[in-house]
Amino acid sequence: MALITCPECKKKISDTANSCPNCGYKLTPEKVHEIKKKEKATNPLALGCLFLIAIIFIFYQLDFFSTSDTSKPKIESPKTQEEIRTEQIEKHFSAWDGSHRGLTQLIKESMNDPDSYEHVEPVYWDHGDYLTVKITFRGKNAFGGVVTNQIVANVDLQGNVIEVLSRNN
Repeated sequence: MALITCPECKKKISDTANSCPNCGYKLTPEKVHEIKKKEKATNPLALGCLFLIAIIFIFYQLDFFSTSDTSKPKIESPKTQEEIRTEQIEKHFSAWDGSHRGLTQLIKESMNDPDSYEHVEPVYWDHGDYLTVKITFRGKNAFGGVVTNQIVANVDLQGNVIEVLSRNN
């Protein structure tokens, strides 16, 4: 037994009933079959599922065409000289803590306890052919106390230390 909607009063009735108990509409097996066929075609759940599938398909297509189309190379605007220079300089600094790799190595070589090195802050000035880099760092001294120090050095564009200008030990 299934429930169908009466064509007259629109109330739910049994598909085995001979007539609608609410309004008296006469039902024949052919009419029941016809009603079931109509309800199956306009089933709200089926329509909802179809609608949901259509929405998902649309979102998939939009995402596919906007980000996944690898057949055509993406045209990027050419980088300016300033952007190229900034990238060239930034590759000498750690993305993790901002320390200058070459200068950090020099600092650790001169420390009593290189494992205690903690980077605090980098600052640099671009002079064209070289950079002046100031690193503030913390580390343990010979007595085991943690102290803050600074070092200022000139480094070339390959990241090598050229000259130590000042050292606060």
